[in-house]
Amino acid sequence: MKKMSLSSRFKLPVIICVLIFICCLSCTEDRTKNKKDNVSIIDKKSAGVSQLFLDYTDSVTKLPSAKLNEAGITSLNRAFSGKLPLAIYNGKQYNNDKNIVVQSYKNNDTKSIIKSGVILLVPKFITDSLRIRDFTRHFGNIKEEKQMIGTTEQPLPVQINVDANTAMKLTFNPGEKLELAHVIMVEVLKYK
Repeated sequence: MKKMSLSSRFKLPVIICVLIFICCLSCTEDRTKNKKDNVSIIDKKSAGVSQLFLDYTDSVTKLPSAKLNEAGITSLNRAFSGKLPLAIYNGKQYNNDKNIVVQSYKNNDTKSIIKSGVILLVPKFITDSLRIRDFTRHFGNIKEEKQMIGTTEQPLPVQINVDANTAMKLTFNPGEKLELAHVIMVEVLKYK
């Protein structure tokens, strides 16, 4: 029987180790790629829901004051059914944080300049991807206001004038830079 040389004895294990290393490396790359693909799908889905919410809010701002009631909101909600989880406020507490809770109101005080409005409570899964800058890109600049009171724990809402008869107030999470702040509530105000 022939004696194996020292170099040929080590060739086979070295080749096997190299092949195993290449196999492991390609598996890691595939896992990383899949993880990136999953993250981008989630990002696109979040961006899609945020854009749908902005479109819904835009539709609310375009409703005339006379249609800012439960019947008008129900009709609008039908157009967005299946796209956004919408619920009309019915006096109950909504703790599930899965629906956009919508409440319309009329102001019967003749001295008030605000005639009607709609409040949209934004659930956390939309708030996480919805920032004030999204609203300023879609609706215009924030109306600059000086705070009349000192610093509060919850910052005062900011306002965007949509047109001569419509404004929007945005309530956001405290402790964040204004343009990056996450929006938690939107109030659409009608002056006529």
